[in-house]
Parts: sequence; C-alpha cells; structure tokens
Amino acid sequence: MTDSSQPAHEILLALTNPVEGREEEFRTWYWETHIPEVLALPGIVSARRYLAPESATGVSHRYVTLYEVEGSAEAARDKLFTSGLSTSDALDVTTVAMLPLLAKD
Repeated sequence: MTDSSQPAHEILLALTNPVEGREEEFRTWYWETHIPEVLALPGIVSARRYLAPESATGVSHRYVTLYEVEGSAEAARDKLFTSGLSTSDALDVTTVAMLPLLAKD
C-alpha cells in the first residue's frame, strides 16, 4: 500500500548502446556528463546504471539506466527530450529506447 500523502514515484527505463568501437567515449560521456545533467532536472530523484555482461547473448542493449521519477515517468521522458541536454555522437541513437513504467498498487 502506498502513502497517498507522498508524491508517486515512477520509473523511466533507458536502454542505450554506444556506436561500434566508441564504447569508452560513450561511457565517459554517459556517466560523467549525461547522468549528472539528467539528475539536475526537476523531478528526477535518482539514477541506477546497469551494464549487461559481454558474455550475454540475445541482448539488444548493453546499457540500462533506471531513473526514479517523482510524478509522471511519461512527463519525465518528454522533459529529457526537450531540455536541451548534451549529446554525444558516441551514442547510437538508432537503438535508444525510453520506457516509462507506471506505478501500480
């Protein structure tokens, strides 16, 4: 059961990949620039990063980030795309997936 006096927290799931051969550049940008920029946005409470092991087979994305959002994960996703955050050409934009996960009791 949730405490209705507290704002709802939802999750925004981000799935990403680096451009082939540019993983180190991607990781530096993602961990040192992108994540801090996202956490500075209002309503983004936390970020937890995950990396699929190289030995994983059948995995479409190596990098997964779970953003905890105060309020709507859909609104947070939209904010990410309209806030003018920095980008890197080491990010394979053709594979980016952002999935808002809604809180349910």
